[in-house]
Amino acid sequence: MKTRKITLAIFLSIGISMGCENKLDLQPLGELNSETFYKTFEDFEAASLSPYSTILNLFYEQNGRGFYNGIEYPSDDSRHGGQGINSNNDFNWLPNNGDFGWIFSESYKGVMRSNVILNSLPSSELSDEDKSRFEAEAKFIRSYFYFILATNWGSPPLISELITTIADSQVGNSQPGEVLDLVEADLTFAKENLPSSWSGTDVGRATSGAAQAFLGKVYLYRQKYSLAATELNAVINSGTYSLQDNFGDNFSESLENNSESIFEIQFTRGDFNPWLPTDQGLAGNENIGHAGTGRTIVFRASCFLGNCAPGANGQGYGRMHVTEDLQNEFEENDPRIPFTFYREGDDYFGTPYSPTWSITGATPSKYLLDYVAYAQPNAGSNNERVIRLADVYLMAAEAELLGNNNVQQAMDYVNMVRRRADPTGEILQERSGSSSLDEAMEFIMHERRVELAFEGHRYADLVRWHQAGVINIPQDVDFGDPANENWSETNLLKPYPQRELDLISSLVQNPGY
Repeated sequence: MKTRKITLAIFLSIGISMGCENKLDLQPLGELNSETFYKTFEDFEAASLSPYSTILNLFYEQNGRGFYNGIEYPSDDSRHGGQGINSNNDFNWLPNNGDFGWIFSESYKGVMRSNVILNSLPSSELSDEDKSRFEAEAKFIRSYFYFILATNWGSPPLISELITTIADSQVGNSQPGEVLDLVEADLTFAKENLPSSWSGTDVGRATSGAAQAFLGKVYLYRQKYSLAATELNAVINSGTYSLQDNFGDNFSESLENNSESIFEIQFTRGDFNPWLPTDQGLAGNENIGHAGTGRTIVFRASCFLGNCAPGANGQGYGRMHVTEDLQNEFEENDPRIPFTFYREGDDYFGTPYSPTWSITGATPSKYLLDYVAYAQPNAGSNNERVIRLADVYLMAAEAELLGNNNVQQAMDYVNMVRRRADPTGEILQERSGSSSLDEAMEFIMHERRVELAFEGHRYADLVRWHQAGVINIPQDVDFGDPANENWSETNLLKPYPQRELDLISSLVQNPGY
């Protein structure tokens, strides 16, 4: 993991907080300002980390605010640990939802920080080659945030230029598909202008392979299956990536940025992070702040009906529990089970795991088995794998099946993932290339669920399959009660935050809210 020390305070902390004041907040460092700073290679090398660091804001919070509460929930894979009502999990979604509002505002902060760099490049002293490189990085990160916004809110405001006045920030809904059109264009530029790899202290930055994999994912979500297959097959055939021999190695803190990883979020604790700290760093010294993940304490077990796991509350809040439906989805003795969730008798930090610690009898283990203890238990440093090769294989399988009716190729890709999990083939048998189209799609959906559980893909998968007519959520998905009763097609999108509606008169709420 990179540990570069940045001597400039790195960036003019420029961020639009559309959820708070809806204005630019410029904080010049010393005598630097936007006219003097964005000139040299060193300026952009430092400033380019600002959009990256914004991603950390979605993961750092010890109660799960952001990604874990707003993306991992809701799902038929997880249950909230509380015995009461959880509005995210139960589809009681309102415009004042704090988790959704946080994701929305932080995503626009990342967009704005990317736009600052893009706006500053033309007047810089950089060579054309360096300009293209920094432009590609900024567009990759902008795409990351806009993909979140588009897939969760549908037609959010499109802001592709630097906003400098409050009046300019009054941007209403985009046209359907307009945001993802920009994402496609940005990622196409990024894949053509980013390096294939980085070395030394730059490991963790976006690469051309990451941009291409992400572009293939966008095409898949938009049901452009043949285009998706082209991009995803190119990643597979590039020779740059390979599956780890052991499934569990993908979530080991000692094996970050490995051969299977295509893009991952770089975390550290209280020291100099490759992407800097979050904006919630220590007062007076933002560069020695929180740069970790809250996954550790959010996912670890706590107490249920008076039965408490080791480290309950202090080291684990027990907010994520594995549904019985997901537990049953795994084939018997699937080798991926112990790397996905704890079962009775499994080693749990030196103590046999007890199902009495969980409302469902199982606690997620993914990312936790190689846990490194620190004095601050609510700050993990195990990188979040955003895109890895197994995911690309399964997306490519889906694209080949739905775009080209190529059952054999689709099942070959599925079997690559299964053979890695079980090299013997005795537990996870080969999927046949002579399967029907419907059978093959069922195999793909099963494999995505068990291979990628608790990696933030599940509900997005369900939504896009429902929209494509592959499944019917009310009939085919069991969220549990009362979520099953509450779910409606309104929940295919999230509500725009009320504070945004109050500030932007031209922003129209999604139907049903």
